[in-house]
Amino acid sequence: MSGCGDPKRSGVPVPAGCCPWGCAQLWVFWGVPARSPGCSGVPVPVPGCPACPALTPPGPPAVSLVLSRMSGCGAPGAKSRVTVPKRVWEFVTRERAARLALLAQEARVRILVDGETPELYVLQLCATPPAPPGGAGLCPARKALKALLKETEKELKKRSQRHGEVLGARPEPPAGAAGSPGAGPARDEEPERQCPICLGEMRGPRTLERCRHSFCGECIARALQVRSACPVCGRFYGQLVGNQPPDGRMLVTRDAALPLPGYEAFGTIIIQYVFPPGVQGVEHPNPGVRYPGTTRVAYLPDCPEGNKVLGLFRKAFAQRLTFTVGTSLTTGRANVITWNDIHHKTNCTGGPQLFGYPDPTYLARVQEELRAKGITED
Repeated sequence: MSGCGDPKRSGVPVPAGCCPWGCAQLWVFWGVPARSPGCSGVPVPVPGCPACPALTPPGPPAVSLVLSRMSGCGAPGAKSRVTVPKRVWEFVTRERAARLALLAQEARVRILVDGETPELYVLQLCATPPAPPGGAGLCPARKALKALLKETEKELKKRSQRHGEVLGARPEPPAGAAGSPGAGPARDEEPERQCPICLGEMRGPRTLERCRHSFCGECIARALQVRSACPVCGRFYGQLVGNQPPDGRMLVTRDAALPLPGYEAFGTIIIQYVFPPGVQGVEHPNPGVRYPGTTRVAYLPDCPEGNKVLGLFRKAFAQRLTFTVGTSLTTGRANVITWNDIHHKTNCTGGPQLFGYPDPTYLARVQEELRAKGITED
């Protein structure tokens, strides 16, 4: 592309009329040149343009709807980028998280927010090993993501037209309108027959038992393979089993004479986890490699909420979720038994900085961590 500087490297947008693809019109978004509609895509030198970066470009074009003009059809890294209105992306990550996760898993990509304007997000697709089969690169993933975003935007438009909603906010109806004070009874709405995952009409509908949300049978089956939780409300289904070494023991004692700071009216629950040395299994990072034994001690207040957390800890331990085998974050040693993201208080005092008490919100926080792993009272 002789005759034009590299705007992505120099940080200076290329001016209009100086298109490195030879189409006489250039669209610029986030400093990356993009071919305009009908561009031939053939790189040609631009006569009389030896110092393009020094010229003053006009402002970038308005980008309105999802992917109306994708950034950089042929620019470096452009095929891994997608632009999307913020309201659409926020709706997808909030209401279509399971479908997005399934897309990323099947396409073997990670989807990151790489930049933003007041109205748009710039998404970056990154391949995760192993590479997608057939050498197709990121193109299939990008097409699938574009389809999901366009589908979501259409759905938001329909909702806005049908309910007068924008981002879930319902305006007040005018006086005398149906459903407002003083008006007659509103017409009953038709029952919702749209699948929250595919946004199409439900086929072979299946209703989840606990939360009563309904989906296409095939859609919810695939979503539950990615995460055993309702895609709408996040309620967990099934039983998650971890890779904690199977021969550990959880021992519980109580000391009524040892109050914890912040819980002076109560005694203390002392939990001791004991694991002998062993050999890593197929579910561990290095099968066949030995790991040393370990003993860990944790403390809970012997109050009603502390005993509730103790019961949840027992469930987590029985489902092999409390520990795993990996690299210790504190010592850097590999092939050792480590905590598995369920935080325990390993000191009686010292506050949160030393993994001790007082810590007024600890019991509530650890219950949220347990809930994320499907560990609840019911």
